[in-house]
Amino acid sequence: RVVACRARAATPSAPASARARPSSSVPAATSAPANVRRRDALRVALLGALLGAADARAADLASYLLDKSDRSVDLVDAMRLDDLPAGWETLESGVAFIVDKASEGNAERGILDTVDHYIPNPFVEVSYTAYFLSDGHAFASSAAARRPYNYQAGVKDEVQDEAIGGVMGMKVGERRRFIVPPELCYKRKCFGQYLPRADDGVLVDVELLSLQPY
Repeated sequence: RVVACRARAATPSAPASARARPSSSVPAATSAPANVRRRDALRVALLGALLGAADARAADLASYLLDKSDRSVDLVDAMRLDDLPAGWETLESGVAFIVDKASEGNAERGILDTVDHYIPNPFVEVSYTAYFLSDGHAFASSAAARRPYNYQAGVKDEVQDEAIGGVMGMKVGERRRFIVPPELCYKRKCFGQYLPRADDGVLVDVELLSLQPY
């Protein structure tokens, strides 16, 4: 018996390009190289550290400020720039100063010169109180912070370093007062603090506690 077989027609296969269609028209994202990821992580960490340091610095400076109602620092007598007592010296800049306690420097360490003698600019430690000249109220003081103020002298263009009447002309152990006239107070800093708008200027009482040359 002859069995007739019907040959099945072969179904043509689809081309490879049609079989491998991607599930999405958006190409798959590739991960960044390891060195790029490390670089970005370092940038984020550095930015965070800088912001944290800035916040800490701002908080530290704020601890030296006094509210006008604060009486923890004694008032001083009100003064006028055009009627200063004997002994005050007025410079061409308008800054006036008087030496309340002279000093020969720190003989034990051999630091006998004024701050401006040391190059590059040295780090110094001071105790200070800043007052409104017109009424004698203090608005900033190292006594409020309960610690001295440390900074690198002569690098931040602040008024206490601009004239020989300020810190740059002092020796370790010396104490002096200097007056900043109102025209030099506008948008300026003294020991890291913006000086308040004062019609009669401000009075700063400062003692140079230590000096660290490079």
